[in-house]
Amino acid sequence: MDGRAVMARVLALDYEPLFGDSDDMRSSFGSDTSCFDFDIVLWDPAASFASYADYAEDYQGLPALSDAQSAKIKADVARRRVEFAEFVKSGRTLIVVVAPPQECYVATGEVRTSGTGRNAAKTRVVEKFDLYTSLPVDAPGFVRRAGNRIAPIGNGPIQSVLRTHAKHLHYAATMAQPPGEVLAQVQGTKQAVSSALRTPDGGLLLLIPETTFEADWDGRKDVWPKGAIKFQSDLLSALVALDGSSEISRPAWAERFATQQVLDSRKEVAKQQAAVERVRARLAKAQEDAELAQLLDQLYLGTGRQVELRVADVLRMLGGVVTEPAPGRDDWKVSFDGRPAVLEVKGVKGSAAEKHAAQLEKWVAGEFESTGNEPKGVLVVNTWRETPLGERTQVDFPDQMLPYSIARNHCLVTGLELFCIAQDILRDPTRKEHWKDKLLTTSGPLIDVPDWREFLQETSVEVDSQE
Repeated sequence: MDGRAVMARVLALDYEPLFGDSDDMRSSFGSDTSCFDFDIVLWDPAASFASYADYAEDYQGLPALSDAQSAKIKADVARRRVEFAEFVKSGRTLIVVVAPPQECYVATGEVRTSGTGRNAAKTRVVEKFDLYTSLPVDAPGFVRRAGNRIAPIGNGPIQSVLRTHAKHLHYAATMAQPPGEVLAQVQGTKQAVSSALRTPDGGLLLLIPETTFEADWDGRKDVWPKGAIKFQSDLLSALVALDGSSEISRPAWAERFATQQVLDSRKEVAKQQAAVERVRARLAKAQEDAELAQLLDQLYLGTGRQVELRVADVLRMLGGVVTEPAPGRDDWKVSFDGRPAVLEVKGVKGSAAEKHAAQLEKWVAGEFESTGNEPKGVLVVNTWRETPLGERTQVDFPDQMLPYSIARNHCLVTGLELFCIAQDILRDPTRKEHWKDKLLTTSGPLIDVPDWREFLQETSVEVDSQE
């Protein structure tokens, strides 16, 4: 492969492009080509799945494979699952392109017959099957989501490659339970799109987003852009940086022999790895708390989706079960122990307006009509969002809108006030019930909210890295 620091043999299973020499090979997931002759395997599950699912009938939204294709995919997955596990265990690298769930229905081999004679009908029994069961780890929980705003986490060699080639990366799915260390997330979220799992034997399972490189046909062959070549070269160099450039020969039979020092060292490594995992868990929790704390500032800065998501965070802090708006609607719903409420959330440059209250009342009336239960209406407006906090002296909810809202039992609260409520709960969790009751019983502007100066001050940030 062009530009690589060491001679690593690469096998591409339905992965394109592959730039290399005679030692590298293109093949398919369903082929008999063994992984064991190679050091690195690149696998594109979506491309592999298409080879089975093309021309399949549709059943409950998924491809229903023929008897022949069902038998083939099940046999191929069983074989590759064992092979992938042994491949990684032997200290080598499996790179998988993250894709949505690759699910289909396969024949179980059972056929049920109903009726007799001309009226006899045969029913082929099928079951759901996932190509991803070939991975040598527990299900990462792939969720179909697409976009290109990818934020690498940390400063390792792989993250550096992801940053360098960010404009050519696209995520087609996220992972609910990413194996190993998360390397990249959807920007502004905790949705993982890349991770790496290092095995005790030195193997590596690397999951990465897909690239957007496309080839041009010159009449004889595909011509890939230079960026595609550079990406693959950089990726291999990053693997070298992770593993070192020296090659170690250790056949399988050698695993049966070890000195007492090696055995003791392995125990110590396992012990320290467990300690590292505990620290990582604490670090991940601290990072999550820090990110949430930082994102809450969108309550007094943001508009659109960002302020809506932070309002939802506060509602959950209050113990609410939050439901996002249906397509084409903007109303958020929340239930507090069976007490329903609907919300209209806005971020504006000035004050709230009567039209915001009118829209909220429309959501309230619609919910009452569809469920028979009258919900509480809550209007959250991030008023004067572009004005510095110390200069926000204007009225948030003008007098002319108050009679309309009070008559309809609307609770009116600003984004900044909701931020202060969140901070009050973080400081004293027992205040949750107080603020929940206030939101559900107030008609008109919410009162007695702590001043923002109790929680915000101009300061520099210093993070204590000591345990």
